[in-house]
Amino acid sequence: MMISSESDICFSGPIKSAHRSSRRLFHTLHTPHYMVGSAPTLTLLGTGQDGGVPQAGCACANCSAAFEDGGRRRLPVAVGVRDAAGGMHLIEATRALPDQFRLWADSLGMEAPVLPDSVLLTHAHLGHVEGLGQFGREAMGCVGMPLVASDSVFEVLASRGTLEPFERGGNSRSSGPPSLVCPGVRFEFIPVPHRDDASDTHAILVSGERAKVLFLPDHDDWDETLAAVGYESLRAWFASLELTHAMIDATFWSADELAGRDMSEVPHPLVEDTLGRLGRRNDSDPEIHLIHLNHSNPLNDPNSPQRRAVEVAGWVVGQRGWTIEL
Repeated sequence: MMISSESDICFSGPIKSAHRSSRRLFHTLHTPHYMVGSAPTLTLLGTGQDGGVPQAGCACANCSAAFEDGGRRRLPVAVGVRDAAGGMHLIEATRALPDQFRLWADSLGMEAPVLPDSVLLTHAHLGHVEGLGQFGREAMGCVGMPLVASDSVFEVLASRGTLEPFERGGNSRSSGPPSLVCPGVRFEFIPVPHRDDASDTHAILVSGERAKVLFLPDHDDWDETLAAVGYESLRAWFASLELTHAMIDATFWSADELAGRDMSEVPHPLVEDTLGRLGRRNDSDPEIHLIHLNHSNPLNDPNSPQRRAVEVAGWVVGQRGWTIEL
């Protein structure tokens, strides 16, 4: 069943639906909107740090294993959300879009790769925006694709010349965090501290009737983030958001992970610290998925003691294709 009118599209403000108002130059298949009127869904499309696993130029144990075993590969972090009217919303635009669009379709029982109706970005670091060029005339040939991001991200993308396929989507406010309201789903951006050398950074809270999911792939450390949101502990913050699930930054396991590199130049909360703050999962805790794994992270090895420690504590190492109803 197709969405038949512009009034069925969730974007607020003077923007066009990508499927209904934009041209696509090179593809021949139109993505059908399946299960219109059914529950919204969220699918985890990638769980790796910007470089993915295997990473270019690396022959470490994790990268070598990923070359040998496709199940060990990690695509750069991304999420796909289908709203209750069948609209498809992509969070992060990675270099792995062909694989991720097919994975998204497979998770929903769709016959063709997904072509999104909007794109949302948390920040402008490479792995999260590297796929934006594929929306342009060299590949998908989109015109007027709604893009939801902060003013800072738009400024960076404009300076790089990557905005041609896009129009601004979501709320039309000129200040404050972006948001997007769709049938059965709401996207709210939450500012978080993270190496703002390219742009500012946001987490995204995805809310439906059945579930509330925090997508937090990048931030500097828990002390700064908790101070920024006004809470003293992870559990207090998560409880205030009424989360059922959280997908959180697990880039590095420990501070000695990058031999010969100053890890203060690439700040992320260490999984050791995250587990120390959380301890074992309680009945009232949200389900937490660890995402954005660097290729060096021992959690990439399903048989590692670090992986076992996470699982014994009741938490989850994120896996692509995981899908829930919102």
